[in-house]
Amino acid sequence: MNIPNHETRQYTGIVLERMLHLPPGGKMGDLPKHLQHDSFIRSGDKKTGGPNMRLLRLEKDKPSLTITAYIFNKFVHPTEDRYITPREAAVLQDFPLDYEFKGTLGQIQKQIGNAVPVGLGKALATEAKRYFEHLNRSGEIKIASYFSGAGGFDLGFEQASDHLIQFKTCFATDIEKWAESTIQFNRPEWNFYRADITKLNPKEVKEIIGHSPDVIIGGPPCQPFSVAGKQQATKDPLGILYRDYIKHVDALQPEIVIMENVYGLAQVKSANMIEEIYKSFGEIGYDLTHRELMAADYGVPQKRRRLFFVAAKNIRYFQHPQPTHCETENLLGLPLYRSVGEAFSILPNPTYK
Repeated sequence: MNIPNHETRQYTGIVLERMLHLPPGGKMGDLPKHLQHDSFIRSGDKKTGGPNMRLLRLEKDKPSLTITAYIFNKFVHPTEDRYITPREAAVLQDFPLDYEFKGTLGQIQKQIGNAVPVGLGKALATEAKRYFEHLNRSGEIKIASYFSGAGGFDLGFEQASDHLIQFKTCFATDIEKWAESTIQFNRPEWNFYRADITKLNPKEVKEIIGHSPDVIIGGPPCQPFSVAGKQQATKDPLGILYRDYIKHVDALQPEIVIMENVYGLAQVKSANMIEEIYKSFGEIGYDLTHRELMAADYGVPQKRRRLFFVAAKNIRYFQHPQPTHCETENLLGLPLYRSVGEAFSILPNPTYK
């Protein structure tokens, strides 16, 4: 089987020296001082700098920390002295092995790092499936996907389908050209439409699908709310795109909506985002619930935390997914978290360029 996006190279010089001295779970600050990056500055308990904070060797017997777009200069393989490949990062996000990412290396890394882990999407989709079962619905359930990126959320719904309910993405949209290339290559039937949501008319969405979707999913850009960033929130134009998302929900009136964002959204001090989102959905006739979910709790080999809002016409029929995995031995008999080593074991050796 040809494994796409699974290439690496030989490293030399100080980059290799750093890797050779980096223990499992080790970061830049764990290296001898002569190997630390020049920007690695410590002032009391405060740490500043750029690339210094990114270096991290994964641990073979534990889940990965949150995969980001900085695959190339952050995540070091648990046992080999090289950065992980995009495919290895994709495995930690639960993407299928044959799902090929298009674009430049940086664009590919961004798609993978920004994606909703497929396994986490599947857990939510399984509960959405039960929601429709409560409504005595069966057959094809149509999805409109916004801010689709590489399609991780959609793949989760696809994998949750069974003989009673078949989720089908009938419309997908994103502003990025590389997302368009990736989805059109892997899932042309999703009817990808590259557009800026602020200029996209809901009528166009309805025309493409044929009628209003049953489900709307999507994750408006999260950088303005990330705890790793400056938390500019609604001061950043990207931070108000969720309002356009809600406008589309209002116009299309799906049965259920799932909106994903970083857990830092709840910690923004400059605006009560949670309250505003509840109010916005309430004004268009939806009840809302939200919860922070950890990807590792659902079999994803990654400790990625995300906030999910679920809006529905009959919210009493929706339950947040219960964990299927656990970090330590437990009375419920749940399997332990999947580790990086377990995830990587299905991959052949990468190709060296």
